[in-house]
This record gives sequence, structure tokens and C-alpha cells, in this order.
Amino acid sequence: MPTNDSLSQFIEENRISNTGQLLFDCIPGLLFFVKDANRHFIYINQELADFMGLENKEEIIGRPDTDFFADDIEQSYAADDKRVIEEGYVVRNKVELITTSQRLIQWHITNKIPLYSKDSHICGLAGVTRKFEGNTNALHHSALSRAIDHIATNYPNEIKLIDMAKVCGLSLSAFERHFKKSFHLTPIQYLNRYRIQQACSALSQSDEPISAIAMDCGFYDQSHFTRSFLRVLHTTPAAYRKRYT
Repeated sequence: MPTNDSLSQFIEENRISNTGQLLFDCIPGLLFFVKDANRHFIYINQELADFMGLENKEEIIGRPDTDFFADDIEQSYAADDKRVIEEGYVVRNKVELITTSQRLIQWHITNKIPLYSKDSHICGLAGVTRKFEGNTNALHHSALSRAIDHIATNYPNEIKLIDMAKVCGLSLSAFERHFKKSFHLTPIQYLNRYRIQQACSALSQSDEPISAIAMDCGFYDQSHFTRSFLRVLHTTPAAYRKRYT
């Protein structure tokens, strides 16, 4: 249940119509959005408009995610949005895939909060997301950054869970626990999705055979690659290439 804090009181007492959303246009790399209870966009900042390939922010008003994102990506957004709107759930620092206007896959860290009306009903949500690679300064001061670097360097090769734990100087159980707490993914899930991220770039930017891309990205064979790709993106590598090239 929301509380009537000092900021809420200040806004109400002064009848402030602009609650500072334009400030989000001044923060490089930050994507900001507001949706109503039907998950239709009410507002986005200019950075997100540019990211989505829109000429101006107003183009998005009143429109749903499905107008802009492929079904496989939109489904994951919808699941979180519904929890926020229906349960008041707060999404904190979730690592997820986002499709750029160039149809490439990027990792982002996303936060979402419910928005409450004066009668304490949830009337929508607000969210911010930043590119994962640009938001890891805090991690560079922790042992987990070594695992991230290890994956980025060695993803084409076999990487064992115990090897990631060792480079971090942690026990296997401690490594798994801290990694999932920080990234909302297990280390193996992160490794698998990192490989898929690299594969997405290769599929959309080259004519290399899918079987070769599978091996180059660390998968055992094309069958293993296809199963993993389907599990994460709900489409096949061939269908993804056809859609985004």
C-alpha cells in the first residue's frame, strides 16, 4: 500500500503538473516509460523514442507493446507488467533481453513500479531500463565481475560452473547464490543467454550457416542451439534470421 510521503504531499499541495519527467531526457542511456492499467504507453523519454526508431515521443501514446516488439520478446514484458499492475509487484534490477530498432538483441537491467491513484488503486506502472554493459560499475567492485568477464572471453568454449566459481574466489554454493541474487538468473542461464545474444548478432548481420554460428557461440551442435534458442526467444534461429535480415 503506498504511503503519503513528503514528495506526494509537495506535489499535491503545490498542484505541480510537471512531475519532473522531462529530467529523464537529460540522462544518457536511460530508457523511461509509463503505461496505464491496460499496458498502453502514456509517456516515454526521448532516449527510448530514439531506441525504438520513432521520430517523436508522441507516436507511442495509447499504443501497446505489441505494436513495436516481436511476440517472443513482448511476452516476457507482459508477464512482468501484469504482476506489477495486478499484484503491486516491484521489479528490481531484472536482467532481460530488449530488441533495438535495428532488430538486434541487447541485455538490459530493468526496474518497474506500480503507480497508485488517490484511492490507492493501481492505475499503471512506470519503469526504467539501462543497457547492461553500461550499468556494471558496481559489479566491477565485486567478485562476480570476474565471472562476467570470464563468460565474455570464453563463451565459445566449454565453461563449467565450478570454473566460474573459482575465478570469483567463491565456493560453488556461494557463487550460485550471489549470482542469482544479483542477476535474477542462474550462472548457467546467464551463460546460455549470453551465447544466444552473440548468436542473434551473427544471425542478423552475417550469412554464416546456422550450424557454424552454433559452434562459434559455444553450443554442442545445431540441435542443441535450436532447443536453447527456442527456450529463450520462443522462435527458431532460422525464423529469427528471416525476420531480422
